[in-house]
Amino acid sequence: MSTHERLAELKDQLEARTRVMHDVAHELKNPMAVIHGYASYLSEHEDLSPTERRKALRALITNAERVISLVDQLQESARLESAGLEVSPRTHDAAALLQEAAESAELEAARRGVRLRWASPVSRTLFVRADPKRAAQILANLVGNALKFTPAGGVVELALQREEEFVRFTVADTGPGVPAADLPHLFDRFYQAGDAQQRRQGLGLGLAICKSLVEAHGGRIWAESRPGAGARFHFTLPAEKSLAAR
Repeated sequence: MSTHERLAELKDQLEARTRVMHDVAHELKNPMAVIHGYASYLSEHEDLSPTERRKALRALITNAERVISLVDQLQESARLESAGLEVSPRTHDAAALLQEAAESAELEAARRGVRLRWASPVSRTLFVRADPKRAAQILANLVGNALKFTPAGGVVELALQREEEFVRFTVADTGPGVPAADLPHLFDRFYQAGDAQQRRQGLGLGLAICKSLVEAHGGRIWAESRPGAGARFHFTLPAEKSLAAR
């Protein structure tokens, strides 16, 4: 690589980091502004009704959780970039992992008017070698994304299947789908697909973190979609050979 090419590459990296910092500041500023506004409202009005107070407190909690989630993503991304990732796999029931993710998302699904369902009867004979905490993190992100992009009345479908030496997990939704041009980049750090409104719902780190976690287990992750026909996200984890055939 020539000096000119290296300087051009460094310039691109600097510009990318500047854009990231701008996006991070924007994403953190919005919920912090809401928190500040409602905290001021509560401190200045002592005669609020119980309904008004509950509304303000819900807004505070929701936006505080959003800030925590954003900071967690930034910290996780920084750890993956600087120190790599270690996982502690152990034998785990694949259906139980998916069931736990579904149960954790039930309230959010109900709030959004989206139905969670299984694609087919769940096999209780599939076992994986996985770090349960990291597997739960992957599933929580994929299910959360599916709920976020599925309109009220839609469906998020969960599935499991054996795939040679792996177990494939699938999270499918009936949302607007992903444009073909975005599909190859969905798992890139800080990449956000969709329209401007959808892109302002995060930092574009969740799927990149999922990719790192899946690959740390020796699996792979990918997406399939057609605009207007929803999206299907798949990932694989190594099957536990001694138990998978029981």
